[in-house]
Amino acid sequence: MMLRALFNSLTPRERLLITLFVWALALLWFGSVMERLRSGSADLRTTKVSLQSQAETLALADRAEMLLQQARSGLDSARTYSAAQLVGQLDSLAREAGLTFDLSSPQTQETDIFSFHNVRMGIRRAQLKDLVAFDEKIRSHAPYIALSRFQFIANTRDPRFLDATLEISSFELKESALQ
Repeated sequence: MMLRALFNSLTPRERLLITLFVWALALLWFGSVMERLRSGSADLRTTKVSLQSQAETLALADRAEMLLQQARSGLDSARTYSAAQLVGQLDSLAREAGLTFDLSSPQTQETDIFSFHNVRMGIRRAQLKDLVAFDEKIRSHAPYIALSRFQFIANTRDPRFLDATLEISSFELKESALQ
């Protein structure tokens, strides 16, 4: 009642301005409410798509488990190499091949299932046939040891011999991944 009496006591111009001001506030509030509803609706659609994608992924769990078992059956965890075993194996193979070499310290990258080890090997004054034979020895340990990079150049003192730089990698299957 009191607001009506106050409103009626105003001049027509003041009434018009107050009415426009109230309507402007109402429109701003309504626009804000509509924006929140649109945002909520978009979030709901995104959540539905995500949920559907997750349900499809979960439906593939049996197939993934089967593929994991197949992959594990083809992999002998006893033949995977730790960093120290990789260096030892490379040392042994290079000595059998009669190469003059040096090995860098292994670089290891850890994941939940595997540890990947990389070693740089420098070979000095070797003949091409010895390098090919060494490469074949490394390939005989595939997929557990792999040659990821191979670079050779002629020896500057005697071009009949080659100097080579190899990057050799291996992986180690973690026992915790087998459970």
